[in-house]
Amino acid sequence: MQKALPEEPVLNWNSVIHKNVRTKDGEALGYIASEHKGFILILASGFREYKIPKPHVEAFDGSQVFLDLEFGEVSRYKID
Repeated sequence: MQKALPEEPVLNWNSVIHKNVRTKDGEALGYIASEHKGFILILASGFREYKIPKPHVEAFDGSQVFLDLEFGEVSRYKID
């Protein structure tokens, strides 16, 4: 008997460009400016940018992307 593979949260990464991003604890982070092979680039207020690895994307509901990171955890992905 085969185990079902977990469904990918995003099937078409181009569909998440310019979508809002929320952290696991519900905080608005910013929006996705671009995607690359292994990460998404998020632009936030105050000219902050985050380079988040794609495996941290937990869900996409068609209008927002949800991360598996809490707001306090995303700072480690900030681009200086």
